[in-house]
Amino acid sequence: MKVFAGIVGAALAVVVAGGVAFAQVDVIKQRQEAMKAVGGAMGALVKMVKGEEAYDSAKAKAAVETMAAKAKGFDALFPAGSDKGAENAAAPKIWTDMAGFKAALAKLEQVAGAQAAVAGKDLDGVKAAVGALSGTCKGCHDDFRLKKS
Repeated sequence: MKVFAGIVGAALAVVVAGGVAFAQVDVIKQRQEAMKAVGGAMGALVKMVKGEEAYDSAKAKAAVETMAAKAKGFDALFPAGSDKGAENAAAPKIWTDMAGFKAALAKLEQVAGAQAAVAGKDLDGVKAAVGALSGTCKGCHDDFRLKKS
């Protein structure tokens, strides 16, 4: 009976460890998808600024609102230990300076929220939004994203 209990215990430990690893990979995927959405939204705005796409009020406003929405609660996608488990660009500083990371996300949410109405107004508004948002994005990436080699 003790042998059976030991086998069951070992099997359970493997399943739990596997579940934790899977959960870490899942949360990494979730945050990568969120960042792709933010990047896509910024890309849509930049195309309007460059004249590659015609200005579209609804699309511009939606892009900025997407950025604000993705910033909200984004820090929850960085639980302890999720810096490992899958290839990702999250810098270790996120976990050693979570307060700074949360402040950077709050700034993105605030700036994006303020720019939504401006971006939906006219092309000059989109230009202003891109200027404000790109600086905010760069600041966070400089501090909390691994440099590409």
